[in-house]
Amino acid sequence: MLKLLCMSKSIKQIYVAVELCENEIRILAAEYFNTRFNIIRSDRYETKAISDFRITDKNAMIQDLKRAFAQSSNKIGSDIEQAILVVPAYNFKRFPLKSKIVLDNKVLDKNDIARAVTNSLQATVDSDVIVVNANVTKYLVNGITSRRMPENEVSDEAVIDVDLLCADRDMCYDYVSAVEECGVKVLDIVLNNYAIAKEASLFEESLSKNIIILDVHRTCTYLTLLAKGRLASTEVIFEGLNLMTDNLYRRYYMPYADILRLVKYVADFDTRYPEDAVYAWTDQNNTNVLTYRQLNEAIEAPLNSFCNKLAKMCEPIIEAGAKIILTGEGQQTKCLKERLQTMCNCEISEYFPDTIGIRDASMTALYGAFIVYREKAVMNDLSVSCIDLLKYDELINLKQLDSEGDTITTKIKNLFKHYIEKGGI
Repeated sequence: MLKLLCMSKSIKQIYVAVELCENEIRILAAEYFNTRFNIIRSDRYETKAISDFRITDKNAMIQDLKRAFAQSSNKIGSDIEQAILVVPAYNFKRFPLKSKIVLDNKVLDKNDIARAVTNSLQATVDSDVIVVNANVTKYLVNGITSRRMPENEVSDEAVIDVDLLCADRDMCYDYVSAVEECGVKVLDIVLNNYAIAKEASLFEESLSKNIIILDVHRTCTYLTLLAKGRLASTEVIFEGLNLMTDNLYRRYYMPYADILRLVKYVADFDTRYPEDAVYAWTDQNNTNVLTYRQLNEAIEAPLNSFCNKLAKMCEPIIEAGAKIILTGEGQQTKCLKERLQTMCNCEISEYFPDTIGIRDASMTALYGAFIVYREKAVMNDLSVSCIDLLKYDELINLKQLDSEGDTITTKIKNLFKHYIEKGGI
């Protein structure tokens, strides 16, 4: 009871989001305080229990999740009790609806919007998908349409356009089940494409120009189209940075983690020193050296093939006028943006969160999930924290006391006090 009372009166809340992405479990924790998020932890853990958005070994997945939650909880200083789950936009489908409601107070307010969204969720969708998010796109009051909620507009009724955003049913159930079997309650689920669009404020930008989000990861790439303020579609291809890393590995058999870093941060087709060494490693007591030229030669063909495929998929939209936003781990790959720019012949921008502690494009969806859930919490007057706030606050207070004891000022004061007690003055 005391915990609930403190939470209801506090304006501080701790949010935790988890994403099961390819070969990684990503966990992000942030404190929402005074209208802004402050990052507490950002962690990534390896897993081999997911392939093509399916959990291939549930027991291994649960063990990996338990380990991830335990380590992150230990670093945060309080157990993770619930989390927002970010799910892939696999088998994505959109169902646009219009919800007509009677305004009880003759003025549209957030309770009316919540009621309209609830009514929309009763709609029937295809049997192979499940509704993950509901996106309000337009309001019609007194014959006037608006993308923002009309204020002080007196009327008897309103029509609200709602897009139901869906993803693969079996995948969502499996992901939720795996997380909850670890003892962590799933607070809400959010689509990764929707979270990215929200975090980057792309819905408003797409009103004047179509936007293609290229969310490039290691083994898959999401192509999401935003048009006229709506999340129109998402296609997934099972290709990503692995095309380049696998080719480099087949040639030189280097450690995969190092190969990924070389592709993302070192590859440079414009280098003036192609014979300079970029990496050295030992194999069976033999020392090997990799040069810029060898690195570029190993990845150039698969890079061209990948970019050419993306360019052809985007070509009809680009011809009609579009802008590309590059995010995910692909954003960190310099040669990918340069080659795409040449092949697509359109404006390409890179995106990553600019919040301190999370300037990593691969974590964009997790941070966007906080924004999506925060909007829902405000609309429905929810006040929830994903960890034990009392325990967390106690830890913070102890750390503040410890840090105060370590300051130079405190040490000088203690020495001076000790000197006085001995009769020095």
